[in-house]
Amino acid sequence: MHTLTDRAVVTVERSISIAADAAQVFAFAADLRNDAAWRAEVHGTQLNTAQPGPGSIATEDAFLSAKRPHSLTQLHYVAYEPSRYMHCTTATDAPVWMSVERTFRAHGLASTEFVYSLTFETRLVQEALGFAPPRWFLRWYTGLMMGRYQRQLKRLMEKR
Repeated sequence: MHTLTDRAVVTVERSISIAADAAQVFAFAADLRNDAAWRAEVHGTQLNTAQPGPGSIATEDAFLSAKRPHSLTQLHYVAYEPSRYMHCTTATDAPVWMSVERTFRAHGLASTEFVYSLTFETRLVQEALGFAPPRWFLRWYTGLMMGRYQRQLKRLMEKR
């Protein structure tokens, strides 16, 4: 078993301003079952509880590559503060470790800064692709994709 300190990881964080109430943005984006609506690689997510919260486990089915078209990842909700913050992580003994943090900051009544932070073990990409891209590339590409996802989320939330 690996410890988190001996794993090669990449962390990427992006933020976007959304013209919608923080509670509304949180209710949608903190529930991983909604990720398929704004993250193109997600096929779907199941939750083991009726609503997300500490102790809930989300099982995400996502496309990582042609080699891994249906990668299943279990993410444990470890923090859930309505209208403000959520944090999910895989178990420390999972084959590949990752952490998802989403922060929601109200700016007035109808504006929210949404901060999305993703930390993942580089081995995830190596297993999906069959080779290990350099970390600078993983940070760049992940940031590019996160920006696209956030713009899609912004379009969805601002239509409501």
